[in-house]
Amino acid sequence: MEIGLLLSRLIKLSNFFIFSLALLLLFLSNNYSNVTNNILSILPQSENKEILQAYEKYTNSKSILLAIKGEDKKAFEKLKSIEEKISSIDGLEVNNKLINIDLVNYQREYQLYLNQLDSKKIKNLEINKEIKNIYNNLINSFFPTIINKNDPLNLFPKKENKQTFKIKDQHLILKDYGYFSSFKINKKINSLKEYTRVYNEIHQITDKNEEIKAFGIIFYFVENSQAIKSDVNKIIILALSILLILYLIILRNIKLLLNTITTLGTSSIIATLIITSLFDEVSIFVLVFGLSISTVAIDYMFHHYIHDYYKNKKTFNKEVFFGFLTTIIAFIAISFISFTLIKQIALFTTISLTISYLHFTFLYPKIEFELKNTKSISLNIFKINTSYILLFSITVILLSTTFITFDFNLRNLDYKNKKLDNLDLFFKKHLNQNDKLNLLIKADSIENVIVNFQKIKKEIPLIQTSLNNLISNKQYEKVNKLLDSSNFKEIKKSIEKEATTIGFKKEFFKNSYEKKALPKYTLEKLQNYGINIFKYEDIYLAHFSINKNDYKKIVHFKFVKPLSTKLLFESSLKDVKNQIVTFGLVALCFIILMVLFITKKRFLFSLSFIVFPLSLILTYSYFVAFNILHIFMMFIILAISIDYAIYSSKSLDLNTKKAILYSLLSTFAGFGVLIFSNINSLYSIGAIATIGVISIAFLLIFLRRSNNEHRNS
Repeated sequence: MEIGLLLSRLIKLSNFFIFSLALLLLFLSNNYSNVTNNILSILPQSENKEILQAYEKYTNSKSILLAIKGEDKKAFEKLKSIEEKISSIDGLEVNNKLINIDLVNYQREYQLYLNQLDSKKIKNLEINKEIKNIYNNLINSFFPTIINKNDPLNLFPKKENKQTFKIKDQHLILKDYGYFSSFKINKKINSLKEYTRVYNEIHQITDKNEEIKAFGIIFYFVENSQAIKSDVNKIIILALSILLILYLIILRNIKLLLNTITTLGTSSIIATLIITSLFDEVSIFVLVFGLSISTVAIDYMFHHYIHDYYKNKKTFNKEVFFGFLTTIIAFIAISFISFTLIKQIALFTTISLTISYLHFTFLYPKIEFELKNTKSISLNIFKINTSYILLFSITVILLSTTFITFDFNLRNLDYKNKKLDNLDLFFKKHLNQNDKLNLLIKADSIENVIVNFQKIKKEIPLIQTSLNNLISNKQYEKVNKLLDSSNFKEIKKSIEKEATTIGFKKEFFKNSYEKKALPKYTLEKLQNYGINIFKYEDIYLAHFSINKNDYKKIVHFKFVKPLSTKLLFESSLKDVKNQIVTFGLVALCFIILMVLFITKKRFLFSLSFIVFPLSLILTYSYFVAFNILHIFMMFIILAISIDYAIYSSKSLDLNTKKAILYSLLSTFAGFGVLIFSNINSLYSIGAIATIGVISIAFLLIFLRRSNNEHRNS
């Protein structure tokens, strides 16, 4: 007797034991270390992604930019004081090097190879006059005169860089503003905690003066994180309030609430364990989205609970099973799409919904939950014929193909920080970086990096980059051939003759227009020249930037790799768009066939629960461009709609309506409340969820189930 009682109590607490065991396994496995907030983790594994990850490890692109208004002595003294304070912050150092001595010496030595011959000047060359001018400048100049012995006649003039900045006191001057300075962030500063420390210390220094502008990419991490945290906290409070109203006031069952939360927690933990075991990197976004999706499973619980399956210890509900099965098969089909984000979310959803279904179907009848009586409202309203709903829905779906647009810009999913966006725009504008796009050249050797760059230069002749300082073998041989020509041999003789006659020492110009040894480039030497090049495995990668409008001219080169998550995201989606369409249609066709098989004569009625929510969601696309989260939520709403279609086809009695309405309320608490978020990614989820919830509620209230249905049914 006592053993039986003890066993009964253990069964009633089994849900909490399973949750504790799952939580313990998660901590022991340490799989959660695979979870990352790196935006690259959502992209499919590809060469471009690997290269971008390698570049992030090699370089430290994070820096702090500082501008002080004014160009007077007072402004400069203020700048030096602030530079000293910011440089004292652990992990930061000033980076105002304007002249690269190694590069200057290299450019001087290889001037003949780096610049084009002035063909017009060489045709009208007066050597005697040129040498006399050099001699007079040397004799009459008050300051020491530097003579370019490599090219005394200036036949290979150095190209002028059009992007010039005013320099004062060894600092750049931003036009129409004032002094500019920058600071390197040490690579050890790589966590939100460290970013926050640096952010706070910088603002303690700069916030005292409105004429100081300070900006760094890490500011987004800190401010957006704080804003998102505050926003999410408000959303969580609102969602919990709705759930508490549902469970404690309407259902009046706190035991059911605690067990439901525990079940959802268990399913999410097990899904996390499996998904982090299958993938080396899992985006935190996958977990957040997956956790929200897992609340869909509450639907299975309500239909068992409201129909008193738990009190009567019945385990199998055919309609719930078929609803679960069609949803799972839809997500399994979607999981075959090679896009990492879609695959991971689909797998997470499949696992979490399966665990929840098993709990709600087989475990809860053993725990037992007493069904509390709830008040019902009888509505005497008009009903709409199914054919009208179907006609409207299909018409809208067909029309949507003419106006639906897509937005795959990742930045548009983030929190809109207008203050930092304006600061970013300010510095980009003043540093001529507003229309720049960062790219990499891929090659199997340094020489082929140069060869590939020459191909780019043919398409964009006026490109301005440090890679212009590299000399290819072909270019080297071409100049040598020119210097070996009889014309240049004659020029050399004339220079030596005229120079001796005028008064220069003999052999003063001996090394003029002499061939140089082929430069032996190494990674270290090129990096000393300020050229951003590195080696990843067996390939060499060199950084350069171009105007965004010029990208289309070189996009066909396979050796050009974009340093842009936006471009990679768009490219990845384009690569798998056919897969998305194919698997999406396969899943939809299968769903419709399953619904037809299950509902039979009620098929058209059931179909309304699928096409009507879809039509309203697509109507929304007339007003906004759809992002990836709109599309995901559309699949979720369709998955939820399938369940309601199957439940409603069998019976729309009072208990079924209650179960569906409670499920809708839970869905709104899980997803719909996100419509109140200031973060576009969360708002996108909430908008689609709200449309879906409203559309299903509309059908539940107004859709006529049969021609002879009573108005007050």
